[in-house]
Amino acid sequence: MPCLRIAACVLACAAAVSGPASAQSKDDPALGSWKLNVAKSTFTPGPPIKGDTRSYEVNDAGWLIVTTETIQPDSTKTGVRFAAKFDGKAYPQIGRFAPTVTLITYEPVDKRTLKYTQRDASGKVVSTNTRTVSADAKSMTIEQKTTDASGRPVVNVELFERQ
Repeated sequence: MPCLRIAACVLACAAAVSGPASAQSKDDPALGSWKLNVAKSTFTPGPPIKGDTRSYEVNDAGWLIVTTETIQPDSTKTGVRFAAKFDGKAYPQIGRFAPTVTLITYEPVDKRTLKYTQRDASGKVVSTNTRTVSADAKSMTIEQKTTDASGRPVVNVELFERQ
């Protein structure tokens, strides 16, 4: 269970560190729970995932805590739990259902838009993403750009609805 120990350490460290200038705001429009609307999302080339839920919260120390659960096309569950800041530094994402570790770097564009990059443990870019919350804060779109195992481009545009 090394991943569970790593996850506990990451979250404990996040809780212990006080939030300087890069602290997240408790009025961030992405905070809360979200569910993917598969029918309104596009997966190119596909196949589409079967579902995705995620939650965003900010702790008292100013760390963003993210939890995701995705149901893949083959019905397996994947997901992560991690703590990060919007400071351009890489933070580990710990797999919740399988022992995986990737790194994520958040860079805000404006109050409703965030760009983030995911890298594997060696530092190689796995995906580039843009997360945008609608003006009314009822929907959120995540555009993910990556490549498949054959090196072909993959672009997913996922529409989430606030729960």
